[in-house]
Amino acid sequence: MKTYETQLLSLRPAEEPVPRGHLPFTDFTGLISADTSIAYERELRRLARKLPYKTSSWPVFGEYVEDWHRVEVAGSKRQLLYCERGFCEVIEDCEHLIDLSYHVLKVVAPVFTFSASKVAEQLDRIKDQRLLIWLRMSTEIFHMYQVNSYFGIRTLNANVTWMCEELVRMGLFTNVSDAFKSERHILQGLRISGMPSAKASELYLELMHA
Repeated sequence: MKTYETQLLSLRPAEEPVPRGHLPFTDFTGLISADTSIAYERELRRLARKLPYKTSSWPVFGEYVEDWHRVEVAGSKRQLLYCERGFCEVIEDCEHLIDLSYHVLKVVAPVFTFSASKVAEQLDRIKDQRLLIWLRMSTEIFHMYQVNSYFGIRTLNANVTWMCEELVRMGLFTNVSDAFKSERHILQGLRISGMPSAKASELYLELMHA
């Protein structure tokens, strides 16, 4: 695990511009009236065009798709599913369309920022699988802050928790609390997407005092 930690701490991406929100929370309130999968898809895609990155690999809305995501909006259903072998499994059962939009936008965002992609090119897809997951987790935080701070904070909490759990799995710490206190490791997890160091420190302090 020492090599794993050394590799993680040695990753040096170029800094990206500070992520700025492009879709205020109020923009999503207009989705609430969508009562079919097609209507929801139309409105969400319209909003997504305002994002500073290209969205791709959109789920199929209201229909079956093999080996990919499906979105179902009908009646009380607000679901993101994954389909394979003729069946669909619900992976997110949401209370409202804003919650569903959060999960869909995570699916369609690029896997890596430009800076993270350059780091990923230097890694082995088999030997460095765990490092690639760190890059994806860090990138998710970056991209969701480009949506808005509400989605960004939600992703920050979830993905930093994963980072802490991974540090425990690596054998570096005995519990998640101690792992979170390791500023060096958590800041590195935030920075490897290209998150500017000052912004990464700001986000870490926010979590420390939340």
